[in-house]
Amino acid sequence: MLTVDGENLTTYVANGLRSIQIGLEKASDQGEIVRIAILPLFASRWLSPRLGSFWDAHPNTQLSFRSQNNTFAERERPSDFADLGIVWGQGDWADFESICLWPEEMIVVCSPDYLSDNPICEEADLRNRTLLHVDDEARWREWFTNNKLAPPPLRGNWAPQEPHFQISSTINGLGVALIPHSMIQSELESGVLVNLFGCTYATSFAYYLGIPNGIPLSGSAIKFKNWLLSQCAVLN
Repeated sequence: MLTVDGENLTTYVANGLRSIQIGLEKASDQGEIVRIAILPLFASRWLSPRLGSFWDAHPNTQLSFRSQNNTFAERERPSDFADLGIVWGQGDWADFESICLWPEEMIVVCSPDYLSDNPICEEADLRNRTLLHVDDEARWREWFTNNKLAPPPLRGNWAPQEPHFQISSTINGLGVALIPHSMIQSELESGVLVNLFGCTYATSFAYYLGIPNGIPLSGSAIKFKNWLLSQCAVLN
């Protein structure tokens, strides 16, 4: 087991090794593999259709995607897992540089069959419906508070845990979901999910580019960072 002094020393050793690695990369003119912590829903719905333009611009840059269920910023040593990553939340993670990718909006959705069996005419009706969520209900609590409604009791709500599972559960008529508007366009267009109130809702949550403090990014990682932010700039 490392002593306290040993734990403190590891950060400086890691910084030194990282600097050497970056120097060798520049000297050899070879890009190292960029490790990216990725959220599966973000990867499939937003990133994947755009990645071609990154490789068109940087054909020799290798990317390694590390799937994570929004735990990257909560790891004890996130830099051991990835160089940078996509995280969802409010941007208040300690020891992280957090760059908001775009201001998100939320949408309340359910399947047509669920709506037929469980009439919903106004926002207050949701207090008596099954609410699907993938976190600790923070998003739903914020939604009820913003709409000047008392949050419902926890009983009867269900947490699918993973956003793809949440979406499929909503399509299959298991309840009502509060989902980032940017991630659900195809389901709305096809009609398998309906926008219950015909609008979007402001939220303090968003997708962030998270970069652990203390260890500098490699040149290849900086290329990916700059490309990602340029793609997101059109959404701001």
